[in-house]
Amino acid sequence: MAKHVKLLLLLCLSMPSVAEFTIDNPLSFGEIAITGNTSVSTVTITRSGGALSTNNIFIIRPGSPGVYTLSNFQPYIVANLSVDLPAYSAMTYPNTAQFTMTSVDMPASVNLNAAGSAQFKIGGTLSTSGEGTKNYYSGADYFIYLNLNIIY
Repeated sequence: MAKHVKLLLLLCLSMPSVAEFTIDNPLSFGEIAITGNTSVSTVTITRSGGALSTNNIFIIRPGSPGVYTLSNFQPYIVANLSVDLPAYSAMTYPNTAQFTMTSVDMPASVNLNAAGSAQFKIGGTLSTSGEGTKNYYSGADYFIYLNLNIIY
């Protein structure tokens, strides 16, 4: 029962019209197998690229941290970063279990350079529902939209 879990960032910020946010590589939890959903299981991808799973999740193909770039901001400012958690997947199949993103591994702030740019990575932890009466679809891609807040 292989699952692909990808994280898509939904950008919520107030910035000048010339400032840009680029997704260089989206956060991916890779391909995982879930052998049971009777207890909460997790898979973690660190921003340095490490992968770890607990309980009933087995990593088939490791994921990778997300890589993001801020550009065209004012030079030499500090941008504070945060996300809105928890964040949930939303498959359209009836009576399916959903994943929850319960934590992130990211810098609290980034220093923008002389060009007004900075690149940063995001990792995170994904949890199963632990609801034994609901399962995950084999071979399905699950997506989570995560609100990233940038304050500068």
